[in-house]
Amino acid sequence: MYEYSLNRLAGMLGVDRQTLVRALAGTSPDAGTDKKPLFRVATASDALARHRVKPDGRLGTDGNSATAQLTAERARLAREQAEAVSLKNAVTRGELVRLATVQRGAETIFAAFRERCLSIPGKIAAVCEMRSRSEVEETVRAEIHECLEELSGPILPGDGVSWVGEIDAVDDEDEEIIQ
Repeated sequence: MYEYSLNRLAGMLGVDRQTLVRALAGTSPDAGTDKKPLFRVATASDALARHRVKPDGRLGTDGNSATAQLTAERARLAREQAEAVSLKNAVTRGELVRLATVQRGAETIFAAFRERCLSIPGKIAAVCEMRSRSEVEETVRAEIHECLEELSGPILPGDGVSWVGEIDAVDDEDEEIIQ
C-alpha cells in the first residue's frame, strides 16, 4: 500500500486540505514523521466519512445529502412565505393596486382627452370663419389652453370613491397586482 501526503490525499478525495486535516485530527499517521505525516487512502477516506457524520447519525450537509436538500427546500419555503406576507401587507397599505383598476383609469383619461380634443374643431369652426391667420391662431390657442386646463383637473374619482358601475366583488386569483 502507498502512503500519501495531506495535500495529495485532499486532491485525490476531492476535499480541501483543512477539511482533511480536521477529519484526520484524532487519527495517527500510517507512515512519515510528525512534521510530514503520511496516510493511506483507506485511512483518510474512513476518517473523512466519520467526520461527515453528525452526532445524531445524519450525514453532513455536503450539498448532495437528503438533509441538505431538505434544508434548502425549507429555506425556499420560508422565503416564499415571507414574500407572500410582504406582498399582502403592501396591498393592505395601498402601495400596490390592481392592474384592472389602472387600466380602467387609463381608459377613462384617454377617452376624456380624445372626446375633448375631437370637440375643438367643431367648437371653433364658426368663430374662425373669415378671420385672419393671427386671429385664428389666437382662437385655436385659447381653445387648446382651455382644453388643457380642463383636463388638468381630476378626471378619475378620488381615493375611497367607487367607480360608477364598478363591480366590487373581484376574483382575487384572476387579477394582477402592479406596483
